[in-house]
Amino acid sequence: MILKLLTAVRRLAALQLAIAQLALVAMMLAIVADVTMRGLFNHPLRGTYDAVGILLCVSALFAVAHVILNRQEIVIDLIDNFVAPQVTGGLQKAWNLIAVLVIGFILFSMVKPMLEARQYGDRSLELGLPMWWVWVLALIGMAGAMLAALAAAFTAPLSHEAGRAQLEEGIE
Repeated sequence: MILKLLTAVRRLAALQLAIAQLALVAMMLAIVADVTMRGLFNHPLRGTYDAVGILLCVSALFAVAHVILNRQEIVIDLIDNFVAPQVTGGLQKAWNLIAVLVIGFILFSMVKPMLEARQYGDRSLELGLPMWWVWVLALIGMAGAMLAALAAAFTAPLSHEAGRAQLEEGIE
């Protein structure tokens, strides 16, 4: 049962990462097209400002789940070389549980602004898109991050050597 849930969370994180990557590519293409149209024809693309803002939100928040689940956060290992591996593993689990609490608080804090944006009819500057939809996208990204943090809390912690190997593999 738990293995199936972990597999489902991994698939969700992979899907969110793919969406984040597509959003990043779309954001870059929109900027290039806008600059090109402005430079060549003195006619910028309408809506680029809104599109880039929304796509930035998606690319940043949808990638968080993958980062947490694959333990690729920025880590400063000051004490890892001096304490027993069991202590390091316990610290990893504790920080994952703290991440669940912090992300849960962030999710809770995002609901009110989303509801207010919907209630007051906030719209984007250029395209007039309802801003509460951007909040919905942000909530989806953070919900995936919370699920990933929960899954990471219930998986085996990485040893110091395994973490180093994973870091060096990612650099190459």
